[in-house]
Parts: sequence; structure tokens; C-alpha cells
Amino acid sequence: MNPAFESLNALPSDSLLGLMTAYREDTRAEKFDLGVGVYKDDSGHTPIMSAVAKAEAVILEQQTTKVYEGPRGNPDFCAAIERFVFGDSSHLIEKGRLISMTTPGGCGALYLGVGLMKRLGVKTVWLSRPTWPNHSNLVKNTGLAIAEYDYANPETGTVDFESLMASLSRTKRGDGIIIQGPCHNPTGIDLSVQQWIDLAMLTVERGVIPMLDIAYHGFAGGLETDMEGARLFLKIAEDSMVSYSCSKNFGLYRERTGCFLGQAYTKRAAEAVMTHVADISRTSYSMPPAHGAAIVATILGDPALRAEWEAELTGMRDRMIGLRKALADALVAKTGSNRLAALADQNGMFSQIPVTPEATKDMRETHGLYLPASGRINIAGLRQTDIPRIAEIMAEYL
Repeated sequence: MNPAFESLNALPSDSLLGLMTAYREDTRAEKFDLGVGVYKDDSGHTPIMSAVAKAEAVILEQQTTKVYEGPRGNPDFCAAIERFVFGDSSHLIEKGRLISMTTPGGCGALYLGVGLMKRLGVKTVWLSRPTWPNHSNLVKNTGLAIAEYDYANPETGTVDFESLMASLSRTKRGDGIIIQGPCHNPTGIDLSVQQWIDLAMLTVERGVIPMLDIAYHGFAGGLETDMEGARLFLKIAEDSMVSYSCSKNFGLYRERTGCFLGQAYTKRAAEAVMTHVADISRTSYSMPPAHGAAIVATILGDPALRAEWEAELTGMRDRMIGLRKALADALVAKTGSNRLAALADQNGMFSQIPVTPEATKDMRETHGLYLPASGRINIAGLRQTDIPRIAEIMAEYL
């Protein structure tokens, strides 16, 4: 007998998953979950969107097979996401410069993009400080080094663009970079349109290979508004990749619905890119999941369902905007300081409050307020009725 597995030591558990478990096991009547990154309604439930339920009914009625769809997945889904990202008027498709593939969530698309970076000779990938923790995990798991660029100014709650550009002045030709689209995770702080343009010009000048991570499309200002800066970036940086997730804006968390997109300067290069990402996918997940992509394609291909989905998305966005303002106002009132007023001007599901890991631990143990050690809060996990009490708790630590 060769007990090979005995050589392994258990890895530390994922801190956010541990937080979820601790919240569920907490028997206190008063407890608040601002950790897990899912949208919740005012009853604390994550609902199935009505347009999604109707699309599923159509799919189940019409579906005749469960056979593989092929490496690219659902072509109607891919075409719809291409239009979301590049706009209806983009000429990239007819010029053959654009490729797209269905992936297992946005994480699957990121995996293809980082894998392609490695094949392009990238040694170092630049990530914003702070960023979504799994960005780092993906890059490390691919065997690439990580460098960080400054992003947010915690004192002002805005982008520290001067420091961001100074950080990226240290990039080397052939480095990679991941740039988050609207609704930055964990800060909720977004680039302005002009900053998107300036950043694109810098990546081109320095020969950096960019990938945009679009995970919260529609949660900031609307479907068109949210993509304005990213589209201008993509027009300038003509060799680029995009990871797109439908987990949040369609509520398809467990369906793992994502899309990898790449644009190249020539048709020949785009065709080569497609062969490489198809090869990477084949040796990892082999074939993409179909159900979530079919839901999105059905909704976006039916004018009535699309209108219903857009109305639901608007309702979710407006609710989060209202929660942001209410929390910001309550914190300003409780602390007597305008330091956190900027929360109202940030976007999407997340923001980050300036507290220590020790403070988040005490909030959890003493008051039943659950949030990660980073101070990231899930705005979409708030309920209006809870905001006064949550602001009271937070104010003790700010």
C-alpha cells in the first residue's frame, strides 16, 4: 500500500464560504448577512426572475435533445453577448475580427483568458488593489506572477487615477492586465469614461495585453451607459479579451453562464485565437453547459421577454441605488462625518468600508453582523428596515 494522499495537508477553508456557514449556524434572532455576493430582495430571498422562469418553460417545451452543443456552445447566446459588449453597430463580426465562446460562468471565461495570456508569453498579470480574490487564485493557479496597480482611494471613495497610472508605468511589454468593468468588486468605485480612454492608450503604448471582466452589466446606470467606457477602451486596445458573466444580471448563479470574447487586429489572428481557447477549454471543462445560455438567448431573442427582463433589471438596480443612499445617509448621521457619503455615488452590489479585520470579527461575534475581513459589504444583502441598526453597529468601528 502506498498512502499517497497522506502527503497532503488540508488547505485553509475559503473565508467567505466559512462566513456563510457561520451565519447559517448563528441562532441569534438579530443577525445580518452582508457577506455572500448574491442579490436579495427585501425579504432576504434571491428570486428567480420572471423572464427567466418563462424562458425556461419555453426551452423545456421545445427541447428535444441533451447532446453537446460543441466547444463554442450556444451561437445565439454568443451573438447576443457580442452585441452587449461591443454594441449593435460594431463591424468587428463582419470583419471576422471577433470570437466568442460559451463558458462555465465568468470564472470559466477568465480561466480561458489567463490561459491564453500564458500561451502568449505573459509572465506577470496586473490586478487592481483591491480586487475580487479569485482573480489572484486564477492567475496563481496558471503559474503566472501577480503585480498590483493602485485603484481606490479609501479616504475619498473614488478612483485614485494618478496612482493607478503611476503603478502601470512599471508594466513591461507583454505583461497582462485584468480590468474590471462597471461595479468594481469589492469597492463599487468605477472608472470615468475619460479614465477608460486614458487607460486604453497606456495599455497600447506599453504593449500590455488586457482582459476586461464584465460581471455586473446593468447594475450601475443601465445596459448602454454601463458599457460606454469599456467600448471606447476596446476600440483603442484592438487586441483584447473580455470575460462576461450572466450570474448577477440574469440571476443565473447556479447555471454557470458566461462568455469569453476576444477581438484581434486581423481576421487571421482572431481565427488563431479561437483555436487556442478551444484547445484550453477542451483540456479543462471540455464542453460548456447549455441551460443558462439557452435561457439568455431565449430572453434576448424575444422582444416581450427582453422587455420584461430589462424592467426587472431596472427594478433591481433602482433598489440597490436606494439602499446605497439610505446606508450612506444613516452612516453620516451616526458618525457625524461625511467620510462615507461616497457610498451613495458608488455602483453595483459591493462597497468597502474602512474597518480592520479585527473589527469585522467583533461585529460578527458581538452584534451578528457578518461581512468579510476586507470590509466588503454586499449592498444587495441589505433590507431597508435593517439599515438604521446596521449603521449603528458599523458606526462603533468607524
